[in-house]
Amino acid sequence: MRMRIEKERTPAGKDDLAIKTGKGGLMDAEFIAQTLCLQNGWQEANTLRALERGRAGGVLPDANRLIENYRQLRRLEGILRRWSYEGETVLPDDPAPYYRVSVRCGFPTPDAFRDALAGWRRALRQVYLTVFQG
Repeated sequence: MRMRIEKERTPAGKDDLAIKTGKGGLMDAEFIAQTLCLQNGWQEANTLRALERGRAGGVLPDANRLIENYRQLRRLEGILRRWSYEGETVLPDDPAPYYRVSVRCGFPTPDAFRDALAGWRRALRQVYLTVFQG
């Protein structure tokens, strides 16, 4: 299901801009949280609380890394939401708006922002793969 969402809901050629549906995006963490809930019989609708519960119970590999990177992406999602007043899950591909988002996220340059974002998503994806591929 996750791969299908990744393929069908991520704009073609914009995986690196799709912070929700792209590889290492928010949905990776959401699928991990849902899996933890199913495996452990938890009734937890909040992704972050489910991940924290997994960390507390020792059933989530590399939990601190996952949670920190998930929080960074959620922070970015909030910045995008305030920027456009809509639910945004894809970063702008035009250089000028991308620069503005970079600055609003506290980065001096779009390249610094791009590198940090890639690191957050890479870390999230690694935990996702560990959970689902062992």
